[in-house]
Amino acid sequence: MPSFKTILAFSVLATARLAAGHAAIVDATGNLGGSGMALGVDTSTPRDGTRRRPFQQDSTRFRGDQEDTIGETIGAGDNDVEAGTAAIMAETGGQPLPQVSPGGELSMTLHQVNADGAGPYTCEINDDGTGQTWQSIQVTQSPPGEDSRDRDGAATDFPMTAVIPANQQCTGTVAGQENICLVKCMNGARAGPFGGVVPVQMAVASNTGNAGNTGNGVNTGNGLNTGNGFDTGNGVNAGNGVNTGNGVYTGNGFDTGSGVNTGNGVNTGNDFNTNGRRDVNKPAKRNATVMSKVLRRRQNARDFRRTVTPEDFEFGMYQEED
Repeated sequence: MPSFKTILAFSVLATARLAAGHAAIVDATGNLGGSGMALGVDTSTPRDGTRRRPFQQDSTRFRGDQEDTIGETIGAGDNDVEAGTAAIMAETGGQPLPQVSPGGELSMTLHQVNADGAGPYTCEINDDGTGQTWQSIQVTQSPPGEDSRDRDGAATDFPMTAVIPANQQCTGTVAGQENICLVKCMNGARAGPFGGVVPVQMAVASNTGNAGNTGNGVNTGNGLNTGNGFDTGNGVNAGNGVNTGNGVYTGNGFDTGSGVNTGNGVNTGNDFNTNGRRDVNKPAKRNATVMSKVLRRRQNARDFRRTVTPEDFEFGMYQEED
């Protein structure tokens, strides 16, 4: 009969085997570039087997103290956001972390170690880089599987894609990097869940692009509206003052020389405003016509030795002919 110690040792071994991770996110790229992977991933781990060691040593399992946060691996224990992010940048040769934008995508490669590392997978995002609070996000492409099992998918890489919310903000500062979010993806395996946490960086739009808005400065071209100042050309309407040429009416037609006094400006030239002709209806013109006729008739009268007097006008003897 097995001793108590033997049973206890067997139980511990079985639990340890269950604690082994069965999937790892070995690569990640944002919709705006960059490169990364999940916390705790060791790129030296071989990917062509299914045994616990060495093939499962860097796979994350969400159990224990960090079940609800960033998980653990059997190779390095509890994951750490600060140290893990620095290690990722070292592994990628100092490349930027996956660069994402609101409404963008995070494209990942999930390595399924054995059967219960299969899909379907769900993903969540943390906006402050601490991994303490999470919000569910959409997964548009998941590794295959049924109830997180698929024997045919063992030791295989599968694409996985998660959508960054359109209103997402990333406020974390991790390993000297700002605007950090964490994306966690996991399956529902009974021995797990298995998956990983990927640090991503929200790409900030170039401020110089906004500088283009200074193009609005071109609106100062509206200053050309000061060209409306040429509306003062309406001042030319003051030429209407030319109508003061009516002052010519004074002098009762005979004293037309007084018309010169209408020099309210040379604008009196507008006296000829009626298309260059004087208005024949004006009294000055009419009286001049009458006077001309009178003089002709006076000449005729002399021939008859008849003198024309001013009274002749009073009695209508000499009137303007139509």
